[in-house]
Amino acid sequence: MQQDAPFKPGANTFVIPCGATATAATRPGLNMGGEVDYVIYNKGAADAWIGYGPTSDAAIANAVIPLIGSPQSALPSPAGTIQTFTLDGSIFFSGIGEGGLTSCTITPGYGA
Repeated sequence: MQQDAPFKPGANTFVIPCGATATAATRPGLNMGGEVDYVIYNKGAADAWIGYGPTSDAAIANAVIPLIGSPQSALPSPAGTIQTFTLDGSIFFSGIGEGGLTSCTITPGYGA
């Protein structure tokens, strides 16, 4: 990843619903190797936690709201925010909403 390069999408944007429980996981349309930048936009009014993993089952299992004394590997996605994360290029994503239903769009690419 180059710090001065603009973000270049590498696959189609997809949406994951984030409700009271984690649903089926989704992965980018293309199998992108190496490290990939993911732009995650929580377009709803509720905070979300994004689970990810090498399989659909792992992503669903990782979409958990952390509690005190119980750390989780889910990524926080506060309501109305856009964040970038650098992760493996061939992973699945799932989500859970905190206090309501929301949805997050995820765009994989390079240069964020």
